[in-house]
Amino acid sequence: MKKLYLKAFISLSLLMGLMLLPAPTSAGNSKKSKSTTEEQNSKSLLTADEKIYGIGSISKTVTATAILQLVDQGLIELDSPVSEYLPAFTMADERYKEITVRMLLNHSSGLLGSLYSNSDLYGCIDTSNHDRFLQHLSTQRLKADPGAYSAYSNDSFELAELIIESVSGLSYTDYITKNIMIPLGAKDTITMHSGFDSLKIADTYKNNRLMPPGMTTTLGDGGILSTVADLSSFSTIFMKDHYSILSSTSVAESIKEQAAGTHIYDDNYGLGWDDVNAYPFNTYNIQAVEKGGDTDNYHAALTVLPDYNMSAAVVSSKGSSSYASLLANELLLSALNLTSNLPEVTEEISFSGEPAAIPKEYLEYAGFYGGAASFSLDFKNNKMYLTLLSTPTSSTNKMNKRFELTYLDSGYFVCNDDNILNTIVPVTQCYITEGLRLLKNGDEYAVQVEYYSKYFGISTDFSSLTLATKLDDFQALASSKTAWNNRNDKKYFLLDEHYASAGYLSQPYIWGEISNHNDNYFIINGSLYAMTSDNSLSSVGKKRDIVDINIIKKGNIEYLSATNGFQYVGEEYLSDLDINQSYTIGSDGFTRWYRITDSDAGAYTSIDILGEGNYYIYNQYGALIDSSLFANDTKTSYLIKDGYIAFAGKKGTIFTIN
Repeated sequence: MKKLYLKAFISLSLLMGLMLLPAPTSAGNSKKSKSTTEEQNSKSLLTADEKIYGIGSISKTVTATAILQLVDQGLIELDSPVSEYLPAFTMADERYKEITVRMLLNHSSGLLGSLYSNSDLYGCIDTSNHDRFLQHLSTQRLKADPGAYSAYSNDSFELAELIIESVSGLSYTDYITKNIMIPLGAKDTITMHSGFDSLKIADTYKNNRLMPPGMTTTLGDGGILSTVADLSSFSTIFMKDHYSILSSTSVAESIKEQAAGTHIYDDNYGLGWDDVNAYPFNTYNIQAVEKGGDTDNYHAALTVLPDYNMSAAVVSSKGSSSYASLLANELLLSALNLTSNLPEVTEEISFSGEPAAIPKEYLEYAGFYGGAASFSLDFKNNKMYLTLLSTPTSSTNKMNKRFELTYLDSGYFVCNDDNILNTIVPVTQCYITEGLRLLKNGDEYAVQVEYYSKYFGISTDFSSLTLATKLDDFQALASSKTAWNNRNDKKYFLLDEHYASAGYLSQPYIWGEISNHNDNYFIINGSLYAMTSDNSLSSVGKKRDIVDINIIKKGNIEYLSATNGFQYVGEEYLSDLDINQSYTIGSDGFTRWYRITDSDAGAYTSIDILGEGNYYIYNQYGALIDSSLFANDTKTSYLIKDGYIAFAGKKGTIFTIN
């Protein structure tokens, strides 16, 4: 197991950065092919502040800073329409003309969510996501009126990236390098286009196997890599006594609450920031602004205390941005205790109270809900019952689980013997105390959860989010119910992702079934969809990423396209693998999928690749077992009974099995 090392950087201005760093030795399998022993030895000589990590969505704060610079120069107005700066930006929904630059930065644009296709790659550079982004949006609808509410939106920051390029005449990478990073002395902050020494990129592992450097191609929302020292330098922009890069007016605009309407996750969004009044500092009446970031490989957090001229930055190649944020907060609290007399802590929110009769007006909240989770609510014998229809990590034992909740005179509903959030999204080493509230905004009914999370028995965090909103009555056509019932449990396999895409590393197929609680809805990988036609589905509820799905049939094969950019093909596309022949990527460039049959199961094989491509081997559950992406001296792979193998590559790439 890798040891974790900590290194802090403290300047005279009480600026603090911290790095959470794996030791420079591999875990498990130490075989290497794509990164030699000599290269690894070179990496081991790097100090903590020299290693470069992906910072994920902390990139959004850099993007917002670039926009605000252009505002300072009089080249952009925050409340002007995006189309004024990007004439090529159009959508199928005419409301797109109302989207302003500010709405991009505070997540209230109403865009569906995220274009994930080819957004995370290993050892490759690809611009297809950037190059076709506007064309991708041109066919889409909006999920809400622009400015109606804030719900986290990656695509908004991709649009902001394009605005920066259009207005400045520079590429995004060149702009932030010249105008933000060089003036700050942040020499190790890069994107995939920077031209960099790969030896400085922190190692990542999959299945305990060394991976090539991971790159996020969506630069404006998550594609920046940096060192913790550079992040610390960047944080000085937002400190009381360090107004450089931005005017004091723009700094103030950046770190004030900007969330619009009834925001879904109840984050106190700034411009680019997740929270501009973050816990636990708000209990001391101290403003803290924070942003977390996660890619397929890296995790990071940045917390700034503007009035105290302090910040903490944490980066890692394991864990999550939540863990990184907790570590940053603990560092800052320790530093505050050393340098300041902390104010009295205000009283924390309590979920305690005496059981009471459920108010009659709450009975009208009964019904079906969609959003971060999907469930039904009903009331009986002074109890509220929440039955999960689907979750983001659905499995048979989670779906249809029923929770009994008691109403307290404090206004909360509490679950006596179970935990709803940890059932929806299990978190290792995390204990959650939660209370549910029923809220109404006009004609909209919502279920909000407030919760304390205690990680590893040490650090505590407080959050609230809207679990779901009540769904309007929806009735699918009988023909649609029949069509989608015929697709129950059918698998659709990833079809046209880049051969080095992270999309192949997690479950490479999707599947679904009609809800057994409401047969007007179809559930795919834990998300609830309305069956809007025989061949189309629409996500329901208010949530971060809304995905519409459409199916086209060509001959006997179904092709499924999703508005997040992924394309899939039905399981009828698959045939049985024959280890005695070679396989060539056709002129369509589609990934070729095969089933591993009894006759080939248990075989150890090596696969030669002529051209540019990778193979991926999965077990019967879709879990990745092996890939040519992994470092592997023997170059042998084991074929799993009832598993799958995928050959992905450029047109004409040949895979030969030995």
